[in-house]
Amino acid sequence: MLRKILAILCIFLLTGNIFAKDKIKQLYEEGNYDQAIDKYNKIIETHPDWYEAYFGKGAALYKKGQMKEALKEFERSIATKDSEQKAAALYNAGNVLLKNGRYQEAMEFYKRSLELKPDDYDAKYNYELAYQRLKEKQKQQNRQQNQQNREKKKDQQNKQNQQQKKQKQEQKQNQNKKEQQDQKEEQKQNQQQKQNQQNAQKNQQKKNSPKSARPEQQKMDKAEKQRAVRILNALKEKEKEMMRKRMKAKHGGQKKEKDW
Repeated sequence: MLRKILAILCIFLLTGNIFAKDKIKQLYEEGNYDQAIDKYNKIIETHPDWYEAYFGKGAALYKKGQMKEALKEFERSIATKDSEQKAAALYNAGNVLLKNGRYQEAMEFYKRSLELKPDDYDAKYNYELAYQRLKEKQKQQNRQQNQQNREKKKDQQNKQNQQQKKQKQEQKQNQNKKEQQDQKEEQKQNQQQKQNQQNAQKNQQKKNSPKSARPEQQKMDKAEKQRAVRILNALKEKEKEMMRKRMKAKHGGQKKEKDW
């Protein structure tokens, strides 16, 4: 690629004395790219339609590693009507894209360059290189995608296994709770049944044992008995009173004379 850039620079520098060809070429070859760029900028200011200056500036920027800026200058220089310079500009633009890993776009630029210059071995070689790197990139992306899919599937399987494990644990816990509840219910029923049996035994013992009046009943019976005694005494007193009256009526008072 450097060979092509230098060749184009020589063509450019031979186009007119205005470009100070020897000085700019010397600056470029000595690696004084900033100074060379300044020279190109001055030329572009006064001659904005001279596309060779854009090409030279792009070459210097490429050497500095400023690929984004170099690509812009190469794309501007493509507007030249000179087919060889256009082919070289397309080729160098493809090189920038190739270096940045933009293989599909690089292939498009190489293809356009070959349309103008079909016998350009460098363009053919770099086209194939971009194609191979594109395929390798796609394979790498496919491998990464497959790896991601496997990891995703593995994660999903792990999540599913964890979910199933969790469900089994919950089922076991629920089963244990149910068994505990059943045991408590059974114990409760047994206690109730035992209590009922004890109550039945107590009732049966009460039936079989002599009856005894409760304190309240005894109290009521005593009061009733006292009342009956009072009534009986009252009757006796009344009877005595009636007897006294009869006796008095029989023996008391004046005797009546006989009526002859």
